[in-house]
Amino acid sequence: ETLLKLVRLSYLDRIKALLPETCLSLIPAKAPTHNFKFTLQAMDGRTREVSVAMGKCLKNKGTADQALEILESHYSQWADVDAETRQTLAREMLTEHVLLLGSKTFSHMLNAIEKFMPALQKFGETAAAKLQIAQVVEDFWRKNTQFMAITIDKLINYRVIDPATVVAMLFDASHVGAWNQFHLWEILRNTVNKVNMRVEQLQARLAAAQAAASAMVADDAAADPAQSGESVEHVESLLEQMKQEQRGVVVLTAGHFVRLLSSGDGCASELDRAWLQGRFKEFMRTYRQQVVDNEAALESQVFTGEASADTRQAFDSTRMLAA
Repeated sequence: ETLLKLVRLSYLDRIKALLPETCLSLIPAKAPTHNFKFTLQAMDGRTREVSVAMGKCLKNKGTADQALEILESHYSQWADVDAETRQTLAREMLTEHVLLLGSKTFSHMLNAIEKFMPALQKFGETAAAKLQIAQVVEDFWRKNTQFMAITIDKLINYRVIDPATVVAMLFDASHVGAWNQFHLWEILRNTVNKVNMRVEQLQARLAAAQAAASAMVADDAAADPAQSGESVEHVESLLEQMKQEQRGVVVLTAGHFVRLLSSGDGCASELDRAWLQGRFKEFMRTYRQQVVDNEAALESQVFTGEASADTRQAFDSTRMLAA
């Protein structure tokens, strides 16, 4: 994992030149790349028609609306497939091609996501749809986890997916036995940090709005409130919404950790459990303030009678550390 991290942050040939020959088997023979699903060899005829049309549309600088029209015109003809399945197939096709369009560099990726954001958001209106988009991203960048982490982060920024989506993806059954991989923790940490940062930004905006309102009252009681900037009530409402999202992410993440550590099938081996336990303790220590702030919710929803003794001890230790 350490060598793979170096490869992602540097050039493969440079890392190869620095390593002794006995270590070369620990790194990939080729530079990390994408895992595009819709190669010509892997598709049936009608799927190929959709993929080729989408590829031409994006390559020729087509718009989000044009991409949606292509998907609708093709998949609407699949009479043997129900509407929900057609929607799932279209969502996957769109996401794969947007990722392919942006796969060259980070800048290309940001431009592709921004350009087709309306289409991605249209296909991500439910929690299940958002989860599918996140899973497609993970599979597409499975061989390049640096791009995976950055793409997921940007999709959160653009509200294509939300933090709860990322938590659900990281703790699904496919990741049992995989918590020794550094990128899982990196993505989780980035997601929680982003939520906390948004809370802090809104707290700063609230303080500024309150100061502006107080100054307006002191200067002229008859002044126009519209001239004072954001209203205190508006920012308070936004802050409360963001705190609810923060609470949801903290409780959901802790709940998944406790579920896996407390169940017999939540870990692949004792070594895997040790990795998972370590990440859980790191989560509790790193976000101890958020844990304490949401202590009541964690007590009632996560650290119940089904929680294992060691997870409960970590919870108690975190509260003492934050006291």
